[in-house]
Amino acid sequence: MSTNDGTIPSLDSDLLRTFLVVAQEGNVSRASSRLFRTQSAISLQVQKLEETVGHLLFQRHGRGVTLTPAGEKLLPIARRVVSTLDQTVNEMRGNQPGGEIRIGIPDEYGERVLASILASFSSTQANAQVVVRCGSSVEFPDMISRGQLDLAIHSPEIVSPVDVVIHREPAVWAASTFTDVLDRKPLPIALFDKACWWRSRCLELLEASGVNFQVVCTSESVAGVRSAIAAGTAVGVLPRISMTPHLRVDGDGFLPPLGDSELVLSKGTGTARELVDSMEIAIRSAFQKAA
Repeated sequence: MSTNDGTIPSLDSDLLRTFLVVAQEGNVSRASSRLFRTQSAISLQVQKLEETVGHLLFQRHGRGVTLTPAGEKLLPIARRVVSTLDQTVNEMRGNQPGGEIRIGIPDEYGERVLASILASFSSTQANAQVVVRCGSSVEFPDMISRGQLDLAIHSPEIVSPVDVVIHREPAVWAASTFTDVLDRKPLPIALFDKACWWRSRCLELLEASGVNFQVVCTSESVAGVRSAIAAGTAVGVLPRISMTPHLRVDGDGFLPPLGDSELVLSKGTGTARELVDSMEIAIRSAFQKAA
């Protein structure tokens, strides 16, 4: 452990970089692959950093690691320190990093999370241009594979063992705060369009529960479904994060439970790793705040 005047421990920037990668990956094994170091070397660096700051930074569990409150506090500081060091080197060498990065984010998270993502990313990559596609995430995996997006947040119907889950959001039956349509027969329903697997899931659950229903509104956007619900035209399915004061969660209990929607982060390979890494950190941080 290095010190400055013999009394105050100094933060090693290499340890901070390792900390950021482990926090980003949520797994020491994946971090070791990223950094081309052994898992024991990564663990030793984390331990040295924890000794320096005097706190545990990660909570270990079966699937990997998560940040402790001390780790959450250190995260933005580490980003700023590493960013400042990198920017200093670039300025001294006359480099002006830039480039373009393209991200996809589901429509329902655009309002609550996107601003935080962009603010965090621009603090470390001020000269980079961000192209955002905000809409239905059904198309995002294919766009990643075709090289049309560099990172994408999407909600697959089935999460595979290799998927990186960054957020879990409960889906709810939403109704208007001002108009009660739950006693109508057939029950009017507003759903996303046919491209969304949630539509099929909802229809299957409704049919299995024996509810007499009729789809009266279909929209490809959250705004369209939410407007129909708020107007008292129908009830519908929304992620809880999309609820507004004009909506309420159905509390009568006769509609079938929906479970959680899991958000997965997928990455392409065609963009500078520095931009992708910075954007992934920004995305993870934004969703941790939104949780």
